[in-house]
Amino acid sequence: MKRFLKYSAIIVAIIILLLGCCEIIVRHIPNSYTEKNDWMMRHGSSVRTLITGNSHTYYAIKPDAIGDSVFNIANVSQNPEYDYLLLTKFEPRLTNLKNLIVIIDEDNIFEPPLEDNKEWFRAIYYKIYYGIDKHGDFSKYNFEISNFPRFTLKIQKSFNNLLTNSSSHDCDSLGWGCIFTAPERFDSTEMTNKAISTEESHHCQNWDNVDYNVQYLNKIGEWCKHHNVNIIVITTPMWREYVDMIDSRQLTVMYDVINTFTRKYNATYKDYLRDPRFMGRDFRDPDHLSDLGAEKFSQILKQDFPEL
Repeated sequence: MKRFLKYSAIIVAIIILLLGCCEIIVRHIPNSYTEKNDWMMRHGSSVRTLITGNSHTYYAIKPDAIGDSVFNIANVSQNPEYDYLLLTKFEPRLTNLKNLIVIIDEDNIFEPPLEDNKEWFRAIYYKIYYGIDKHGDFSKYNFEISNFPRFTLKIQKSFNNLLTNSSSHDCDSLGWGCIFTAPERFDSTEMTNKAISTEESHHCQNWDNVDYNVQYLNKIGEWCKHHNVNIIVITTPMWREYVDMIDSRQLTVMYDVINTFTRKYNATYKDYLRDPRFMGRDFRDPDHLSDLGAEKFSQILKQDFPEL
């Protein structure tokens, strides 16, 4: 019995050691969170225009197509709460910030807190890679292994890159999500099918979430007011057939929130949701622009907001 316990303890110790080594390996795999944090820590004082928001701005706005001193700190499923937490984290470095781009759309103000979302594991990345202390060091949000399927995929990716002597980056050097390349051809039937599933996933399940997200939008507004930063609110282009599927009440609430926010904080709003200039290969899927669409959209932003 003692021998069994001894060997069992050794096996458990080996497993823990291996998992710990894998945790360290995963934390050293480049990702958009580490790269954005490192860039902001080094160059934050040079930023005049900061782009916040979720995947819609992450994939849609290319800073280098707009001008100098622009950085994209948006990310997948990043909600107004985490936009605000990032602003406060980098506040000491944002000494020359003049413009903040904020997205309000059919998705981000209706989502629950990130930790209650299907994308809950992304809260891990803000804890580990940004050092945002919303969660304790011994919580599941301080360990990549807490989401074991993604953890194992990252290990596999790391070894594949090692074997092929290659590397991969989710974003470019200025924070734009560069992996959404345009499809070789546009398939309207496939896009319609994707639009149906996208509308289902973005359909508001709890209207109380609006108050939660507006609370942090107001915190962002107060922060900008205190630091004399101009706010530009946008809604990014989406495939028109998908927009037609969105719950009309959801759109009404979205525009009500936008109107209230822009009046309260003297913000400028530009609505690109149904912009007819975007079609076909400009979209990677019904609610995200491709790299072609992002180039076009960024040039349009540059024209519409020359102060950027």
